[in-house]
Amino acid sequence: MTPTREQRDSRPRTRGPQFEERRRQIALAAARVFATKGFAGATNRDIAAEAGISAGLIYWYYNSKEELFTAIFDQFAPFYVVRDALETADALPVEEVLQRLANGLFRAIGQPEYAAILRLGLTEAIRFPDVAGHVGHMIARHPIGGLAAYFERQIAAGRIRPVDPWLAAQAFLGSVLGYALRKHVVGHDDLQEVDDAEMAATLAGLFTRGLLAGDGTEGGPDGTDR
Repeated sequence: MTPTREQRDSRPRTRGPQFEERRRQIALAAARVFATKGFAGATNRDIAAEAGISAGLIYWYYNSKEELFTAIFDQFAPFYVVRDALETADALPVEEVLQRLANGLFRAIGQPEYAAILRLGLTEAIRFPDVAGHVGHMIARHPIGGLAAYFERQIAAGRIRPVDPWLAAQAFLGSVLGYALRKHVVGHDDLQEVDDAEMAATLAGLFTRGLLAGDGTEGGPDGTDR
């Protein structure tokens, strides 16, 4: 699925809302095709038929099948939840923020369309290292990077003890995503009866107690214990 020079030259030169919406529609159709046929088995004709457009029109919006595949994760992977949970969160108790973040990820990944996209990513990443690299970079840039920045601000404010913020974000999200992937994406039987809200509260509570001062309290804005 490599465009010719003529196809590249015929692309729209402006990227307005209509252009971006069409890209989103094509990516969503491609996700359905990739989910059933895999990355290698899917063709641009398959994707175009699913999207209800001509095969050549895809080249107006994407350079290649590889770019289209990675765009699926950029547009639909539910990592926006981390951004939403951390907005205006600096003044809230750390445990409340982490619990809200975990609950948001559990709800998002539990939705069939998001679970299907993540399942697709896990399957294809094994066969295509470039896909694995892109997904890994996206996770490091968005959820882990966002949470690490939050921890860094909390450390600077004296609310939690000094730790490596990136390692702390990696540890917490590793636990959250590991559970969510096992339950909602892979479908392990031993987790189907576990309540997501209870798991979120447990993870947030355990992790917060490890971040707090030695006496188990959060420091105040001036670095003193409350």
